[in-house]
Amino acid sequence: MPDSPRCACLAAAGALCLPGEGWRGSLKGCGAVMRRESVLHIITRLDPGGSAENTVLSAERVAPDRYDSRIWTGPGLTGAGPPAEYRRRLAGRLEVLPHLLRPVRPARDLVALIDLARRLRRERPSILHLHSAKAGALGRVAAMLGAREAKVVYTPHGHVFAGYGGETASRLFTRIEKGLAPWADAIVGLTTDEVRAFLEVGAGQPEQFCVIPSGVDLSPFHPLPGWREEVRKELGIPPEAPVVGFVGRLAAVKGPDIFLEVAANVLGQNPDVRFVVIGDGELASGLKRRAKKYWLDKAILWTGWREDPQRMFAALDLLALTSRNEGQGRVLVEAMAAGVPAVAMATGGVPEVIADGETGVLVPAGDVVSASKKIVDLLAAPERRRAMAAAGRKRARERFSLEVMIRRLERLYDGLLAGRKPAEILPAD
Repeated sequence: MPDSPRCACLAAAGALCLPGEGWRGSLKGCGAVMRRESVLHIITRLDPGGSAENTVLSAERVAPDRYDSRIWTGPGLTGAGPPAEYRRRLAGRLEVLPHLLRPVRPARDLVALIDLARRLRRERPSILHLHSAKAGALGRVAAMLGAREAKVVYTPHGHVFAGYGGETASRLFTRIEKGLAPWADAIVGLTTDEVRAFLEVGAGQPEQFCVIPSGVDLSPFHPLPGWREEVRKELGIPPEAPVVGFVGRLAAVKGPDIFLEVAANVLGQNPDVRFVVIGDGELASGLKRRAKKYWLDKAILWTGWREDPQRMFAALDLLALTSRNEGQGRVLVEAMAAGVPAVAMATGGVPEVIADGETGVLVPAGDVVSASKKIVDLLAAPERRRAMAAAGRKRARERFSLEVMIRRLERLYDGLLAGRKPAEILPAD
């Protein structure tokens, strides 16, 4: 199979097929009839977060002249389905499946599996791209039942073996991943550490893996003149106050409770510091009660999810990432693009994003004392923060841009359709 999309050459025309010059309809100077290969993305939810944005950008940007990309997703945590912004961006290419849920619900999951198998048998995608663990499991089984000819790509979007439950949950996830690994043509890690974690437990063979970092559209994050002053005034933050931010889901795996402990320690050393929590989630009400217990209620601002996160970054002096588990830490890339250094706990793939001491600072996972000290030190060193901001923008552009992700994803799709192995298509650096 050639590297380009498959084509039906009109023998009578005696023309040479030129790859990449079009799909449905005739190829310029060729006479061949080309068709776009169908790519179907499945993810259990498109609630705000890195995996959702990664999936939407992949469907939007991967060679639309060669690939016809669509998304199937579930109703999400609220039951209302994807945000209006995603519906607008994916007009006509997004379908919500009511039984596709993120939590484990055996009866509903069986219905979802049967529904997926039936739909796949009808749709017959060329590439089936599964995102996150739940969709990865259901989708691989459904593909075996209804779409064996599809090339199956699985992106876990994080370290699925830890951070999402206790030891029992970790053992269960390990068994599932080991059992289903042979049913994926490609397993995509966001970082080499994520790939290493899979191989260490025997979930897949080395030739199945490649690394494609979660790319960020960097352009909106470059702060415009006046943003810092505008946002601080809007949020009621004094112009000269040091500000530390947390950006992400208020869920246990993201460590917002750890952030509050860090904030309390920092405030004890510098009472002028203000904290901004950008995001929402199931732990929100409990966290707000805990903030009062820590005497943080007058120093912390809860914004919820914002449609303008790039503006919010402009108000920050530092980002604190306190996750218990992180596949890559997409928010770190956004912060680098915005010129905001981070103090980040070195969990999962985070050390591959932050160049320690150059674009930010790494501390041991769960180490509240070390994180607090590094934050206090950096807040007192504006010149060092400025140097980190410049280095971070460069690193984000060179390694984690949307363009880098899309190029690698296109190479993977093309190579899989040509019958090549992921490790051959995208060899490790």
